[in-house]
Amino acid sequence: MERTGVLLLQMGGPRSLDEVESYIQRLFNDPYLVRLPFWVNLFRGPLSRRVARKRAPEVREQYALIGGSSPNNRVTAEQAAALQLDLGADFRCYAAMAYTPPTIGEALRAAMKDGCTRWVAVSMFPQYCTASTEAAFAELRTEIAAAGVDAGRVAWVERWGDNPAYLDALAADVKKTVQTAVEEGPGAPHLVISAHGIPISYIESGDPYIQEIESSLAGLRQRLPASIPITLAFQSRATPVKWKEPSTIDTLTKLGQEGVRNIVVLPISFVNDHIETLYEIDIQLADIARSFGVESYRRVPVFNVDSRLTAILRELVLEKVAAQ
Repeated sequence: MERTGVLLLQMGGPRSLDEVESYIQRLFNDPYLVRLPFWVNLFRGPLSRRVARKRAPEVREQYALIGGSSPNNRVTAEQAAALQLDLGADFRCYAAMAYTPPTIGEALRAAMKDGCTRWVAVSMFPQYCTASTEAAFAELRTEIAAAGVDAGRVAWVERWGDNPAYLDALAADVKKTVQTAVEEGPGAPHLVISAHGIPISYIESGDPYIQEIESSLAGLRQRLPASIPITLAFQSRATPVKWKEPSTIDTLTKLGQEGVRNIVVLPISFVNDHIETLYEIDIQLADIARSFGVESYRRVPVFNVDSRLTAILRELVLEKVAAQ
């Protein structure tokens, strides 16, 4: 039986404080992630370097507060190892990062060296978005062409935000965290679904991300008690253009002002811990919530290396292999 290479596509993250500036530069240099007017785009390289130099000191401080690096690379490598063990000898699984090593190209070449003759590219972003899913897929398509790989031998797992097992696992984790919040009080907990935000211009150009977030939320609501109040909000605004609202900051502020004292946050669009969960939600947003009177604040854990996620990925991969 031929060998299949499975590429788990993620953003990556700085492996040390020394890599923070170069990581920011690569983010802002990606036209899928940061859209610029045509005439400005001509100067994207110098602009991305300037932005990185300006933002790096503050972002380094944030990474220092979560251990000095992003766990994203390590966690994705561990997810790949767990998935390979589950899939068996006819598969090789690789972490493939869009902005840090091991890069998407490096992962593809490693799969070729290991004798893989067909591939399954798995987006580790459950909901499809141009700025994440398509950015990674575009890079892989470029690397496929450069390596002379037959594109017909590559299957693509683009989205899985409506996967029943994924929603079941999310619901189970929400229920567990909400139960703890109920027991510790004060008052009934309010569930804030915090998704990574995107600019309004992406939505207007047809990006399906918000619709897919709302679809995931609808599936999650069906699995949760109707008594749990839920608010959808959006975090991680990174550019000065108009972004999807309400922001998680504004939502937490409003709930605190309305007298809510018990909040549970679910980072619905993340399966790995990284700066958006460990710093933004756990530190920055927690401080904001408490400053407006919230007394109990907790986050639903993301999957990281969880056997339920491994099982979900396994079924997604096997479904694509069966269809090839």
